[in-house]
Amino acid sequence: MLSKESKIITVGIAEIKSGKTPDVLRTTLGSCLGIVLYNPETKSGAISHIMLAHDSLGKDSSKNPGKYGETALPLLLKTMEAEGNKPGSFGARIFGGASMFQGINSSFLQNIGENNIAIVKSFMLAKSIPILAEDIGGHEGRTISLYLDDGRILLKKSGTEKYLYKVK
Repeated sequence: MLSKESKIITVGIAEIKSGKTPDVLRTTLGSCLGIVLYNPETKSGAISHIMLAHDSLGKDSSKNPGKYGETALPLLLKTMEAEGNKPGSFGARIFGGASMFQGINSSFLQNIGENNIAIVKSFMLAKSIPILAEDIGGHEGRTISLYLDDGRILLKKSGTEKYLYKVK
């Protein structure tokens, strides 16, 4: 339930957005990956919605850094730090990475989700950021909403809804 003071901040493809309580960050994912960072002490968080792991041609990431895991993930950390969150004060939760292109004979399209998941897990491990929860892979899209008042995530997938509360 949203309070009158709350606003929903939509995070689009290739975007990184942050907010503080009482707002809600929301994004919809298919093969893209949503990376959620949240600090329960400051009641602030951010979501990055990456489309691809790497800029294979090396021409687009400077114009669209939020589109690629390799450039978006460092920016996501900078966004959290700009909001006053120190490294080690927040954990990560990851969502999406579905195989949305069944029936299409393309290894590139079939592996988008897997590649996105791999780069995020590798980055979080390298930065010592714990992944507290995940709902990844499969063949269904998802919508996630991060409630910044307490860090809960509302996950909508396959016609069902559930809340995920683990924030630390």
